[in-house]
Amino acid sequence: PASDDPNILDRMVKDNFGGISTEVYRLEIRSPNGNARLRGGFDRMKCYESGWRVDSGRKNGRSTIRCHIFTDGTDEGQYGDIFIPPGSLHFSIPCFGKSAKNLSQKDAPVTVRQFGWHTGWRREESRMVGTCRALKIEDAKRRDKY
Repeated sequence: PASDDPNILDRMVKDNFGGISTEVYRLEIRSPNGNARLRGGFDRMKCYESGWRVDSGRKNGRSTIRCHIFTDGTDEGQYGDIFIPPGSLHFSIPCFGKSAKNLSQKDAPVTVRQFGWHTGWRREESRMVGTCRALKIEDAKRRDKY
């Protein structure tokens, strides 16, 4: 559990208002040098220890793995107007049976949290920056030899 690290707990999205959430667990970065590979290995981004939990609805039984990865981001302007801002990237991946062992392999949103006025209220909002897909580690290694 990540309960001993207030930074990890503070970075978690707090939007499961009517449901049940597990405790927050530590997400270790196990890649060489703590870097995420981007653009098929042509770029990288420094990542740090982060957290994850399982959220479930009270009535519908649907479950979602919510995790964040704290990162340095990428350089702004290196690829036109496309960049990843420093801070937390949030992932919401559907799962089955309230277990991280049974992740959906469909596209799932990747978001950042930013303050905005778009609803008439100044509040923190999720803004989508891309999608991700969960793969079994064997399948990921087969697709990407690195």
